[in-house]
Amino acid sequence: MMEIPRLDELLQLYASRRMELDRQGVYFLRDINDEEAERFSKAVLLMAAARQGMAEPPIRIYVNSGGGSVAAGFAMMEMMYKAKRDYGVSFQTIITGYAYSMGAIVFQAGDRRTMGYFSTMMLHSLQWVISGEDRTIFKDYEKLSIHYQRLIGELYANRTKKHNTRWWRNYIYSGHEHFLSAHECLKLGLVDEVCRLDSCYMNLPEGR
Repeated sequence: MMEIPRLDELLQLYASRRMELDRQGVYFLRDINDEEAERFSKAVLLMAAARQGMAEPPIRIYVNSGGGSVAAGFAMMEMMYKAKRDYGVSFQTIITGYAYSMGAIVFQAGDRRTMGYFSTMMLHSLQWVISGEDRTIFKDYEKLSIHYQRLIGELYANRTKKHNTRWWRNYIYSGHEHFLSAHECLKLGLVDEVCRLDSCYMNLPEGR
């Protein structure tokens, strides 16, 4: 008769596997919110500090995210850039399913951006929630919207090297949701490589 594992044994096994993933520099990113941003930032700092001055492989961020908070997403990115500056580490961001909205933006912070062949990216106008008096709320929203449009346009222009900031602002803030296949992301410069089951490649033949 097969012995059923005890709950404390399963928890101990889970904890040990989680510690091993942390040691290897692996993080799985899903919903983007303030709580996740705090967990992410703490994990990145610990992983980066453990790799300072060592020839370690990059910290790998696996993204399977429907997006979330704009502020939380930028906080995650700022922590990644800080870890690069302070500890000399690098990051590989990997889409394993989908990266929508803010998930697609955080993905761009990777030094090497990898996407699964069956994965999807979605770009669209981001949304914010602003509270305040009626006479100031719309003016505040306009300022915030212009600020983020500029930041995001610059980010995509710098990472893709395909189009300028104005082009990306017009594309993303067109009022449409752009669902992109791995092949389309590669053509736009949104990823560095696409991986099939058997291999990874940087360019696809036209028409594929």
